[in-house]
Amino acid sequence: MTGNTHLSLGVAAGAVAVGVTGSGDDVTASAAMVLIASLGSMLPDIDEQGSTLNNLLFRSIPYRSVALALFGVIFVLLALFRNLDLWILLSGIYAVSVAFVPHRSFTHSFLSMTITTWITYLASPDYAWAMGAGYLSHLLADACTPRGIPLLWPWKKRFGLKNLGVKLRTGDDFDKMTGKVSMYGGCMALVFLLFQDASYDAFTQSLEGLKGLFTD
Repeated sequence: MTGNTHLSLGVAAGAVAVGVTGSGDDVTASAAMVLIASLGSMLPDIDEQGSTLNNLLFRSIPYRSVALALFGVIFVLLALFRNLDLWILLSGIYAVSVAFVPHRSFTHSFLSMTITTWITYLASPDYAWAMGAGYLSHLLADACTPRGIPLLWPWKKRFGLKNLGVKLRTGDDFDKMTGKVSMYGGCMALVFLLFQDASYDAFTQSLEGLKGLFTD
């Protein structure tokens, strides 16, 4: 799947996380859910030089793996010498661990998903659902590709849906359609969740408040 499709799936996963956690009444929390789920949906491809996430983080840096490892080391040293939270230390260790791994290996496994979700939980329990949902969306999407992915890494056997007749190639028409449907569907679901508890009374009160600002 392309990076755009994974990002779109992350938006949809974020909407799911908002619905599951009941965060729709908090716009800030809902936005954070979508952002974290979107990050989770792109994170497995941190092991690929030209991935969407790496282009965002290291666009002007030619040696992505070295840069990621250095960032990880800095996080580890800061956590140890400044006695920072455990999730910062673990984030640094994770970054160093995935800096030089082959593409679609460790990062495309349930083990990596569990670790990143746990780190997110340690940082802020409310957003663990979002990270897990976004990460899972990436794994499920890549499981649809012909080669499959090593979901049970370190067991190197690749799992996929090709035995069920599902074989999607990166960049094909179905890939692009999946991205569009996920993005539009996720946005529509998110809008519904944000407005489901809205009331006309709150709307009129807001208008009265705005009117008061201009008349005072």
